[in-house]
Amino acid sequence: MEKTPSPPPPSPVVLIVEDDEAKRYMLARMLELAGFRTREAANASEAFTLVREGPDVLLLDVRLPDLTGFEVSRRLKADPATASIPIIQMSASFTTTQDKTQGLLGGADGYLVAPVEPEELVATLRTVLRTHEVARERAQLLESERTARAALEAANAQLRTQVDILANVQDSIIVTDLSGRITYWNVGAMQLFGYSAEEMVGQSLAAIYPSQSPQELEKGLARIITQGERSGEWLGRRKDGSEVWINIRTVPMRSAQGEPTGFIGVSRDITELRNLRADALHRAELAQQLIGIVSHDLRNPLTAITLAAESGLRKEGRDEAAQVRLLTRIRSSAERMTRMVRDLLDFTQASMGGGIVLNPQPIDLHELARQVVEEVQFAHPGRTLRLECTGDSEGTLDADRIAQVLTNLLTNALQYSPPDTPVTVSSTSEAGMLQLRVHNLGDPISPEDQQHIFEPLQRGAAEMDSAQRSIGLGLFIVNHLVRAHHGHIQVRSSREEGTTFQVHLPRDARAAGSSKA
Repeated sequence: MEKTPSPPPPSPVVLIVEDDEAKRYMLARMLELAGFRTREAANASEAFTLVREGPDVLLLDVRLPDLTGFEVSRRLKADPATASIPIIQMSASFTTTQDKTQGLLGGADGYLVAPVEPEELVATLRTVLRTHEVARERAQLLESERTARAALEAANAQLRTQVDILANVQDSIIVTDLSGRITYWNVGAMQLFGYSAEEMVGQSLAAIYPSQSPQELEKGLARIITQGERSGEWLGRRKDGSEVWINIRTVPMRSAQGEPTGFIGVSRDITELRNLRADALHRAELAQQLIGIVSHDLRNPLTAITLAAESGLRKEGRDEAAQVRLLTRIRSSAERMTRMVRDLLDFTQASMGGGIVLNPQPIDLHELARQVVEEVQFAHPGRTLRLECTGDSEGTLDADRIAQVLTNLLTNALQYSPPDTPVTVSSTSEAGMLQLRVHNLGDPISPEDQQHIFEPLQRGAAEMDSAQRSIGLGLFIVNHLVRAHHGHIQVRSSREEGTTFQVHLPRDARAAGSSKA
């Protein structure tokens, strides 16, 4: 039975303390659109009541009718029940350096001068929340380390009587002498590194940490004696030669007289955790990329649609031809937005690992290529498009997705080639494979750019009209769609021959494997 996924964590709650009702309303709407939950207080008295509900952060106006925001901050930070709640002060009146200093010294975690841009406000709130979350995690980690240190110190005094217990601890526990020679190796260490105790007792730690030279190992052990402990993440090597990342904390063992006699190292495998961290970072970067795309690229066609519609409403003195041009502009911008949204959805699906699902059906590749060329020709009546069809074109592919591949390649070719040059599409078959080629005579793609051309967010030349530029996902999606069909795509480009994108597809995507990539 599949496990029910855990619900996402609730959105942070922002307590907005602002006496101006209109400003309070605008702040609340702005933050709710950014994904926050909000509570509102019109004065300090209401704030002291609502803060007991435990908001995640306070957005506090300095000028309040009953108390200044400075005094509110001081009282909240003096109260243990509310001292940990972060506070961002904001004011359009108290804007001097002295005002900001007074606010920050009084306990505020941030100080903004109103009016503030929505992006700056949201970024400040998230930064403060993230900083406090890190501080809480660090406090928990320090507490965990203190607890573990106490346990290790107790183990140092009772090591001989607790050997059987330590041998069965799941964490790796390794004891060495002062030179780093292993004297004890528990079951956890065997499970982590693959070596038995018989193989490792008497060996140097360098056997499992080959990245450290003997000199570095000696210096590290000397520092542990001086500093009392050493913690960190290290790259180790298992018996089978594979690498493993571990989190290790090492403390010195001491005799009853306080003299160092060796070291105890407690470690665990964090390879998966590091992979999760990298995946989380990748997803965060992806989210940031998508935010940038949506906020920037979709704004241009939206603006064009809005301006054209407003102009269309003012029909006085405008002939039918002008109206048709306005409607054509609206349609063109809407179609561009549709392509952008489709690309964004495909990009997100491919990048998040969900894969692009296909629906292979019997098709005639020549006929499909002819339809795509006609559609693109209709949208670019001034350009010369040539279609060459040879060989057997029957296959079982996803017609919509292959049309998407060809449309993207053909549109790119038109965008990156001079308007007086032709673009040629070839539909052929060779060695049991179906092939599509799109050729143009534009400026060549440099070898460096060719290495990254199928990566996401690789845009065209900077001098291109921004209204015609893509959002940089087309070739990334083309590559994923071709791979989903278990095919591959190549690019050749030179000043003499022009640029050719060549797609190789199996005749039957179903027989080639799972139709998902």
